[in-house]
Amino acid sequence: MNERRLELVIGPARAIRRAALLWSLSLFGLVAVTVSVWPVFRGNSAVSQAIDQLPPDVVRAFGLAGFDTPAGFLRGNLYDFFVPLLMAGAAIGFVNSLVSGEEDGGRLELYLAQPITRDGLYLGRIVAATAGTLVVALAVAIAQFGTDAAVDLRIGADRLAATLALCALLALLHGAIAAAVAGLRAKPALVIGVALFAAVAGCVAEALLPLVDSLRPLAHLSPWDWAFAGDPLDRPTEVWRYLALGVPAILLAALGAWAFRRRDVTSA
Repeated sequence: MNERRLELVIGPARAIRRAALLWSLSLFGLVAVTVSVWPVFRGNSAVSQAIDQLPPDVVRAFGLAGFDTPAGFLRGNLYDFFVPLLMAGAAIGFVNSLVSGEEDGGRLELYLAQPITRDGLYLGRIVAATAGTLVVALAVAIAQFGTDAAVDLRIGADRLAATLALCALLALLHGAIAAAVAGLRAKPALVIGVALFAAVAGCVAEALLPLVDSLRPLAHLSPWDWAFAGDPLDRPTEVWRYLALGVPAILLAALGAWAFRRRDVTSA
C-alpha cells in the first residue's frame, strides 16, 4: 500500500521532470547573469543620484531604493517582480499539467480505474507539483549563493534564505489557486487564466495601489504585500508572513481535493 501511495507522487513527478528542469535552468541563468553585473552597480554614485531624482513613491513601487546596495540591487532586479512571478508561473504550470491537463486529455480515468482513491490521485499530483516548485526554488538558491560568492556581493544569508522562502511560499499559494480551480473544473485555460490573473493582479496591486492615497489600504490584500512589504532583504521577517502564505495554500489545496472528490471526472 505504501508503495502504491508513493507511486501516486513519483509518477506525476516524472511527468513534469523536464518542465521542472527547464524552469530551474531558466531561473538559474536569470539569477546568475543578473547578480554577475553587481560590480558595475556597487557604490555607483551616478546610479544613486539618478534614482534620487525620481518621486519617492515611484522608487518604492519599482523596488529601486538603495539600488547601489546589495539588498536594493537584488530587490529591484530580481525579488520585487521577476523571480516570484516566474516561480508562481512554474507552480501554476505544474498543477495545470498534472491535474486539469491530464483530465482534459482523458488520462485520469485510466488511473481512477485502478484501486486508488480520488483523494490519493489528486493529492499525489499536488505533492508532485509542490516538489517541482521546490526544485525550482533550490536552483534559484544555488545560483544566488554561488554567484554572490563569485562577485563578492555581501548580504546576510538569513535575509536571502527568508526572501527565497517567501518566494517559494508565494509560488505555492498561486499553485494552490490553480489546484482549487482544477478541482472545481477541468478546464486548462480556466486554471491558467484564473491563477495567472491572481498572480499578476497581486503583483500590480502591491506595486501601484500605494501610489494613490485612497487605494493604499487595498494593497494589504495582496499576497505580494504579505510576502515582501516587510522588506525581507533588509529586515528580519515576521513569522505571520510565512503563515499568511502557507495556510491559505493548504486550505485552497484542500478545497480542490474536496471539489475533485464530489464531481464527475471528464473524458477527452
